[in-house]
Formats: sequence, C-alpha cells, structure tokens
Amino acid sequence: MIQELHTTEQPSVKNDWKMRLVFSAIGFLVAAVGAGGWFYYYSRLQDVPPPPSLRPVQAYRPFAKIMAAPRTVAAPSTNTPGAPSSTPSNVPERPIFHILERRHLYNFREDLKKKVLDELAPRFPELQAALEEPDEGASPPPYQRVFFELLEAAKKAPAERRPAILLAADQAGRLGCDRDDKREGARADCARLQKDLARYDLKLDNDELGAGLYYPHDLLWRIWREYPETVWAERAFVLLLDSGWDTSATCAKGSDQTKEVIGQGESFLQNRPNSTYRGVVTLLVAEAYASRWSLSNEPAGGEMFDYVNPKDFQEGAEEARVKAISYFEEVVRLAPETSLSRFALEVLPPLREKQILDNYRFYCVYD
Repeated sequence: MIQELHTTEQPSVKNDWKMRLVFSAIGFLVAAVGAGGWFYYYSRLQDVPPPPSLRPVQAYRPFAKIMAAPRTVAAPSTNTPGAPSSTPSNVPERPIFHILERRHLYNFREDLKKKVLDELAPRFPELQAALEEPDEGASPPPYQRVFFELLEAAKKAPAERRPAILLAADQAGRLGCDRDDKREGARADCARLQKDLARYDLKLDNDELGAGLYYPHDLLWRIWREYPETVWAERAFVLLLDSGWDTSATCAKGSDQTKEVIGQGESFLQNRPNSTYRGVVTLLVAEAYASRWSLSNEPAGGEMFDYVNPKDFQEGAEEARVKAISYFEEVVRLAPETSLSRFALEVLPPLREKQILDNYRFYCVYD
C-alpha cells in the first residue's frame, strides 16, 4: 500500500516542476519584450524635437568687454520663396570691438594749426580766431574777411610762400549759406559769396539733404596738385586722406573710400620714404584695411547692415586684416609713445583675434 502511494505521487511532483519551469520561461520572455519595447520607445523619443517652450534660447554672439552696452543683433528676417537671403551664408558671427573715440589725429591737427599761426599770424591778426571752431550755421563776416584776405595775399606771394597761405585759407574757410533762408538779404548775401569765390576759381557745392551750399575744400586739392614737393602739400595730403579722399559732404565719389585711401596712401609711403608724416599716413592706410575687414563681416541686424553688402568686401578680406595688423605694428615703430601708437595698440589685439572694429572708417553714408 505504501509502495503504491509512492509510485502514484512521483509523476505529480515531476509535472509540477515542469509547469513551474514553463511559467518562469514565459515570465522571462514577457519581461524581455517589455524592456525591449521601453528602450525602443526611449530611443525614438530622443529624435523628437522639444516643444518650443522648452527649446534652449539661442546664445547671443560675444562682444568685447570694452563696449558700454552690447548691441542687439536681430534675427535674420524670413524671406519669401525665391527672395535672396538677408545675410550671406559665408559670413560668420564675430565679436565686435567697440572703439570708444577716435582722437588720434587730434595732435596732428593741433600741430598743423600751430605751424600755420607761426607762419602767418603776425600778418593776419584775425587768423587765430578764424581757425577756431565756429558756431553752427554760415560763417560770420569776420571769417569770410580773413578767408578772402588770405586768397588775395596768395595771389601776390612768391611761389614758396603760397601753399602755406592757401592751406591757412582752407582751414579758415568754413563757408556756406542756406539756400532756403528767407530772411531779408540772405539770398543776396549767398549770391555775393558765390560771386566772390568765382574770382578765385572756387565755388560752393550743393548739399541736397542739408538744404544748403558749402565750401568743399578745393584749396587742399590745389595745394596737393600744384605744390606737391612742399611740406605744406604733405600736410594737405594728410587732410585729404583723412577725409577719405573725398572732401564733398555728399559721398560724391561713392560709399567705399577704402580702396582710394589704400591706393593713395601706399603710393605716398613708397614715393616719400623720408616724409615727416609717414606715421600718420601709415595709420590711415591701416584703418582703411581694417575697415575692409570689418565691412566684410557686417552681420544681419548690425548698425551698418542697411548700407553695406558684406559680399562686396569678402574677396581679400583676410588679406586686408593681415595687412591692417602689419601697418598698425609699423605705426607703433614709427611713432612710439604718441596718440597714433596708442590707438594702434588698442586695435591690434582684437584684429589679431579676428574681431570686427565698429568705427567703419572710410565708408561714406549720405543719409
């Protein structure tokens, strides 16, 4: 009886073990399928972009710390299909170096004024007052009187003294008149001024936006053209180069002045190796090259973007940056411990780091 009971229970125990094994295998398979599904779902979830509210905010491009306040760069506008992109795709975002002020030619101008006065003040006692900054508006009669006295003296002076007198007249000749001035006699005074200037082959030019007539510094061009071997001609040259080789008030020679400044400046440096003014001319050439580099990187939404097409300056832009660095380094060598070298030392580090200088020298906007 006992033997029979033992024989009967053995298959039951064996079947129970098999059932447990089957259920364990099923449980393992279910868990594996669940884990695989979870990993698949998670991997697909990573490809889905986050909702707009959770996307990281695009970082502003860096600015030099010297800036008083960073300029906000607007995002490029969305263009209609077929419209050109508002910013060239090959213009990288670069830091902008803010130049606080540009006073490095102040010493040159003050020295020039002193030389003019040393040469001519004894004969023209009103000259010093005429060389000071005038009030806004047309030149008052005393300034006009000095101007025409100098022109008349230049006609009678020997050739070697003439360029100094003409340059003094040019610097004193802040002449002009408002063509829309309705005051009694104003129109007649303007006509008289133009007639007096014509006696010396000079004229007033029209400034359409300024609604007035102005003297365009034609005497500087005359000095440089007729007395090129004199030191006064070299001083006139610096003033012409500093004006962008365009003394009009209307960007008459076009917006881009960098090419002309570079061409004229490098010619001067090549042909006048012993000039006293090599330092200042070298600096102006360096600024022109730096301006070409900066203009080639003008970003969308920048202060000059409405006026500048960076594509016009991208050819040779890197070469312009390298040449700007070379010329600024030459300024430091030629004019150590001066306002010229101090300015050069200020802009050399950002140029070496491929930053943009924001003063855009030698780009003319008539607006």
